[in-house]
Amino acid sequence: MNIHKRIKISLIVVSCVLLDVCLHMFTTPYGTMPDNPDLSFITEVIGIEATATLWAFSAFSVAAFVFLRIRKRIPGEGVKKGLRYGASVALLWLSAMIEGVSLFGNPIINEIVVGLSDAIPVFLLGVLLGFVKPGTIPATYSTSGLPVRKHKAIFFFAAIFFAGRYLAYTIGAIKSGIQERPVGTSMWTLLMGMAIGTTFIWLDAYRNQKLLRQRIAEFTLFVFGMNWLSFLMFMPLLFSGYIIDVLIRMAVDTTLVTIASYLTISTAGTSRTIGSWKSCIC
Repeated sequence: MNIHKRIKISLIVVSCVLLDVCLHMFTTPYGTMPDNPDLSFITEVIGIEATATLWAFSAFSVAAFVFLRIRKRIPGEGVKKGLRYGASVALLWLSAMIEGVSLFGNPIINEIVVGLSDAIPVFLLGVLLGFVKPGTIPATYSTSGLPVRKHKAIFFFAAIFFAGRYLAYTIGAIKSGIQERPVGTSMWTLLMGMAIGTTFIWLDAYRNQKLLRQRIAEFTLFVFGMNWLSFLMFMPLLFSGYIIDVLIRMAVDTTLVTIASYLTISTAGTSRTIGSWKSCIC
C-alpha cells in the first residue's frame, strides 16, 4: 500500500473518530454514567473525555484494519464492500450497547441514542474505506431473497449464543441481569445472537473455498473477535475492575461463535462449488 492510500485511510479514521466524539457530545443528556464511578488509572490521569477518545481511536483503527484485511473476500464491488462491512460492525456495536438495558437497568432510548453515536460513524468508516481501493469479486452472486440456509444460519447463532450465555449467567461467569430483569436479559441475548448471525451472512463468511477451520478461525477470531474485543475494551479503559469480565466474555463468546460458525458452514454443503450457490448468497 502506497503512502497516499495510507494517508487517505488515516484521514478517514480520524474523521470518523471526530464524528463519533461530536455525536457523543450532542447525546450527553442520554449518557448513563454511574453516580460514583470507580474510574480506571488511565481515566484518573487524562480524564473521562480523553479516555473515551482514546477508545474511539483504538476501536476505529481496529475496524479499519480488519476491513482492509478481508475486503477482497467481501461480496460486491467498491463501496458495496464497505457498506456490508460498515453495517455489520455497526449492528454488532449497537446490539452490544443495548445490553445496558438488561444489565444495568438503563432506559432503552438512552442506550439506542448513545449506541448510534458509535454505530453511525463506524458505518461511515466502512463506506468511506470502500472507496479507497475498490476490489472486484465475480458478479455471479445474487443479492435477492433470503434462502432457508440463511434462516438456518441465524437460528444456529441465536440458539448457540443464547444457550451458552445463559449457562455462563447461571454459574456466575458473566455478570447479567438474569435475576433482576430476566425478560430483558433473554431478549437481549437472543437479539445479540441474531445480530452476530446476520453479520456472518452479510460478510458471506461461509462462501470461501478455504478449509473449514480457516473459515471459522477467520470469522471468529478476526472479523468478530477483534471488533468485539475493541468494543468491550471501553469499560476497562474507563472503569476499574472490568478486565477479568472482558476476558471471560471474550473466551465464552468466541467459543460460542466458533460452534455456531462450524454448524452453519458444515451444514451449508461445503463440498459444493461456489457456482452452485449463486441463488443463495446475498
